Amino acid sequence: MGRWGHADRKHLAAAALCAVWALSPAALSAAAPANGPGGSPAGLTLENAVPLPTPPRPNLRTPPPVKAPPRLVLPQPLEAPPLPELTEGPAQPVPRTTARTQPAQNPAGSPAAAPAQPQQPAARGEPAAPAPASPRTDTAALPPPPEAAPPAASLPPSSVLSLVFPADATNLPDAADAVVDRIVERLRASDTARLQLRSYASGTPDTAREARQRALARALALRERLTAFGIRSTRVDVRALGLDEGGGVPDRIDAVFLNE
Repeated sequence: MGRWGHADRKHLAAAALCAVWALSPAALSAAAPANGPGGSPAGLTLENAVPLPTPPRPNLRTPPPVKAPPRLVLPQPLEAPPLPELTEGPAQPVPRTTARTQPAQNPAGSPAAAPAQPQQPAARGEPAAPAPASPRTDTAALPPPPEAAPPAASLPPSSVLSLVFPADATNLPDAADAVVDRIVERLRASDTARLQLRSYASGTPDTAREARQRALARALALRERLTAFGIRSTRVDVRALGLDEGGGVPDRIDAVFLNE
């Protein structure tokens, strides 16, 4: 039993004591235990009776209603579409094809085919049989042979710009400005064009090494001038040839344009 059963028992006991006191107060006083300090018996009377506290009212809350589970909706099976009705149509006529044959070409020197012999007339008194109709022959015309392509025009050789140096000089001369302007203009006009600097220097077979060193210094000076105008150095190839065995001007640089 819980808290409420114990309180009910207290109430029942108090009601029973009141009933016994009303019937026989002396018996209730003799049966009551002693409460005093000296052990004198103190009976329970209506004056010293203390009512029991009323228990608090329980806070009973109505539980929230339980939601019903969602209704399960089964998918409806799909019905197959009806089969199309097949009807037999009229038979299509077969297209008539015309035989296309090409006359055989006789090789040179071979005799031509003999013409067909005319038919002999029928004997008198008998009707002549009709000649069989010869089949129709269509000849397909051959396309004309393609004309020979004209020969490709030979491309002109790349032009060369030459810059002459004084003997034993490695710096660019005063006339280099006009040559540099023309080189820059042509390189800017084509992104694929490249430039090759072929540098020569005068000397003797004994001084061939010094001649190549002067030729290299002149070519590097010209390439540095071109890079100052925005020309990438990767587009300029330097070739220090030194002594010129071709018999041209001994101290010069030939600017040759490639892929222009």
